[in-house]
Amino acid sequence: MKIQVKGKKLALSLSLLVLMVVTTSTAFSKIVTNVEPDISSKEIKAVVVEDFEQTGEWKAETTPKKFKGDAKKKDPVKTIELKFVEGSPADLKVEQWTEDKKGMEKKQCLGLNFEFTYPGYNSVSIIPPAPIQLPGRAHGISLWVHGRGNNYYLEVWVKDYKGNVHVLKFGSVNFVGWRPVTVEVPVYIPQETDSYPQTKTLKIERFVLRSDPNEITTNTFFFFDQMKVLTETFEVQFDGSGLEKSFESVKNKETTDNTAPAQ
Repeated sequence: MKIQVKGKKLALSLSLLVLMVVTTSTAFSKIVTNVEPDISSKEIKAVVVEDFEQTGEWKAETTPKKFKGDAKKKDPVKTIELKFVEGSPADLKVEQWTEDKKGMEKKQCLGLNFEFTYPGYNSVSIIPPAPIQLPGRAHGISLWVHGRGNNYYLEVWVKDYKGNVHVLKFGSVNFVGWRPVTVEVPVYIPQETDSYPQTKTLKIERFVLRSDPNEITTNTFFFFDQMKVLTETFEVQFDGSGLEKSFESVKNKETTDNTAPAQ
């Protein structure tokens, strides 16, 4: 009797599991076309989205902000400078070939130097010249970081197609030398719809370094190099899928996406 009862419970559990799988698989509907996609629809790859080899106008902003022209107050920020410098991680391997040539060199990196006057909840934002668009449906982001043993935490702000900003935390960068840090992109961040084009890409708005409130105030340096995204780049194709590109609304949106400044 006991064995039969266990068998019934096992059968019931399996039935519930199958029901959950079916329910889960049908909860995320896909575009249905006349021709099923080939095996490339399952491809996931790592793509270089920034290699810091092109000297664009990156900006650094601090919290608290640096005083401007007020000699009567003690400036809470002694030093803040962001610049491109020669050098890169020895363990970083260059790409043999990429469509946009990113990742094929490692001559320079982005360097940050700052010093706060007082300890506390200080932070530095590193803002790209324009939002960095992540191709496909992103699963994770990696970035090479060079630290000097300062007790700071790194995060990245990504914006979805609905305009919502999500803060993803790499974690502590309290180490010495070069090291790649990674963060997963949560599944709850929307990256697709049920209409074509299905994929709705994310954009990186900024990186933020946050100090531990007990961190001593000292002249601090961080360096950043090659950033990659682990992504699914497949987009369903069908007869006439590119006809909409002739309309001005599509052209204007593409122009805005490529030139809008990061926030």
